[in-house]
Amino acid sequence: MKPPKLSKIADKKGWAAKESSTKKHIRQLVVNQMCVYLQRLQCVRPPYQPPSDEVYKRFGELFPFTMTPDQVMAVNDCYDDLTTRDTPMDRIVVGDVGFGKTEVAMRAIFRVFAGGGQVFVLAPTTVLAKQHAATIGARFAPFGAGVELMTRNVKESEKKEVMNRWRAGNTQVIVGTHSLLNLDPSMYVNLKMLVIDEEQRFGVKHKDQISALKASVDVLTLSATPIPRTLHMAIAGFRDASLVTTPPPERRPINTVLQTYDKHTVRAALEYELARDGQVFYVVPKIGMMEEANRRLLALFPDLRVMMAHGQMKGEQLDLAMDEFSQGKADVLLCTTIVESGLDIPNVNTIIIEEVQQFGLASLYQLRGRVGRAGRQAYAYMFHAEEGELREEARARLDALEECCGLGEGFKLAERDMAIRGVGTIFGDSQSGQVDGIGADLYLEMLYNQLEKIEKLRLNPIAPQLVKTPGWATIPTLGGDYVATAQARKVANSSLAGARTSQEIEKVVDSLTACFGDPSRHQETATTLNFHRMRVLAGELGVTEITMDRELGTVLFAVNADVEVKEMLVDNLDELYKKDLTVVKEGLQMVSLANAGPEVTLAQAVNALRRVNEALPSFIKFL
Repeated sequence: MKPPKLSKIADKKGWAAKESSTKKHIRQLVVNQMCVYLQRLQCVRPPYQPPSDEVYKRFGELFPFTMTPDQVMAVNDCYDDLTTRDTPMDRIVVGDVGFGKTEVAMRAIFRVFAGGGQVFVLAPTTVLAKQHAATIGARFAPFGAGVELMTRNVKESEKKEVMNRWRAGNTQVIVGTHSLLNLDPSMYVNLKMLVIDEEQRFGVKHKDQISALKASVDVLTLSATPIPRTLHMAIAGFRDASLVTTPPPERRPINTVLQTYDKHTVRAALEYELARDGQVFYVVPKIGMMEEANRRLLALFPDLRVMMAHGQMKGEQLDLAMDEFSQGKADVLLCTTIVESGLDIPNVNTIIIEEVQQFGLASLYQLRGRVGRAGRQAYAYMFHAEEGELREEARARLDALEECCGLGEGFKLAERDMAIRGVGTIFGDSQSGQVDGIGADLYLEMLYNQLEKIEKLRLNPIAPQLVKTPGWATIPTLGGDYVATAQARKVANSSLAGARTSQEIEKVVDSLTACFGDPSRHQETATTLNFHRMRVLAGELGVTEITMDRELGTVLFAVNADVEVKEMLVDNLDELYKKDLTVVKEGLQMVSLANAGPEVTLAQAVNALRRVNEALPSFIKFL
């Protein structure tokens, strides 16, 4: 494992800066995740009605194996989420390759289907999507469920027919790849559940699209090696997690060999597997390396039947290659990571992988899990570059993989991955990030501390009338050049002075505009309206006093709150506007135009407060 980066004892400022930066990152993480939870809590859906005992028993009997204790527990967790709660489910099921996560998902899907719901199943590859569609379709057919496949290999005309059947309610389950996240909005109206298989294969942008659905639909995620950010969130309690760590009775640990490339080892591995009438996966990291690998294989065994498969093949060709290989028409499938997900061929019990330092830890773990599914002893040969050519992080990944060879160690491996790569950046496009600056243990300790004091992030709003404005001797009022009659001015000024929220202010402005025309044409009127807008916005944010220094070009918003609250007020601002606001001891200081007129400074103050208010996480307003 990569050793943590140590700070110099004498460099107290450097460590303090790291600690401060990490605390700020954690605060953002907590606040934004709480916003998601608030959305979910506001989305209420009726609990699903379970099917009759007879129907449920018939469905369970179609599973040809006995469920392991962990499978039973994970299924019960899903049932509790779906039938006893009225808020959407967000659960991750972590289990080793071949430990039965798909069966857990099947039973959760059946529970939603039996309750009248429709389901999307999201897979990272067309191969896995096709396999899931076939498996789910066969299992659900006796119960009248329509199961369809939507991938890049499906013709556009067929996709339209599938979508029409879905909208009409004749299709209950659609299995597909990430294209399911970019459909017409009408396709999501009746969507009740989203199942995500092999979550670690999806990028952050796809995750953001999934998050847009999460607030209103039940989400079940399956992963053998969760990416660090997801693992971190499950550990931290942000997501419900179920662990499937009990191996099926016939499952054996995979014998893993990690070394530099050696043709004699390759020859021995192929001879052994072919002698027991088995087949072999031969994986290379790049398509351009396949021809050279094929040449070496045929040099060792001239009569070897080699079939190729990679992601740039046309859909029909790829499907044909996979089908023929699964039927035993080739001895070796020479491929890229296309086999990482989905292929379940019991006769393949040896996998050879070249240049493993070019693969991620999750990919290597998934590739190794493609073998050993038939009760036979399986073998994984992983060839890496010479020791001197390996980067430190690559070496740490390979060490972790070699150590985690036992059954059910996907979660343990993900923990190692988290220690190597960090827990990830919750914002931006980073899946892993660098938290090793302070270490995972201290990071998690800070996270727990932040969760414990979440209520301290509370704002202390005050009435607009209590916001002090020392730069204004009197409260500005509407003049006779805009509102002609004294009685009308009195009512309008009273309405503005008594407004408690921004919405109330704007209602008064709308009424004035309807009666007297555009107020922005009168400078005195615009100044009066902006003054009341400023007080209301300031009061909502807990600003107690606003001091304008027009000569220096600054506006000080005094905030009586912890420094964390002050920092939070500017955390989510656009970078363009954030540079104009600085957190100071008294509150927030804004840069304005020096020597400008009061109406200009006032307008700038209103715009700054409005941006802060709009960027403030909605969750904070409910504390």
